Amino acid sequence: MELKTPPSAEKMGARILEALVEFGADPEMMSPEATLEDLEIDSLDMFELAQILHQEYGIEVNPDDFEDVKTLGDAQQVLLGYLK
Repeated sequence: MELKTPPSAEKMGARILEALVEFGADPEMMSPEATLEDLEIDSLDMFELAQILHQEYGIEVNPDDFEDVKTLGDAQQVLLGYLK
């Protein structure tokens, strides 16, 4: 398997937001405090986002890390934590 270069936090953060818009989230509602429910992002969308990050950056996302995620900021923090 080809090793992929990890993205910068800025690049990955932008890709996360881009994917959420692709899933139907309103870009004007996006803020760290916005709940995933308000953005109409469900667990299937989060799974698909994990697949995108895996395909594009080689990041293995653990679904258990999202058990307590309620807001966009929470989700971003978990996902960006994989860059460490």
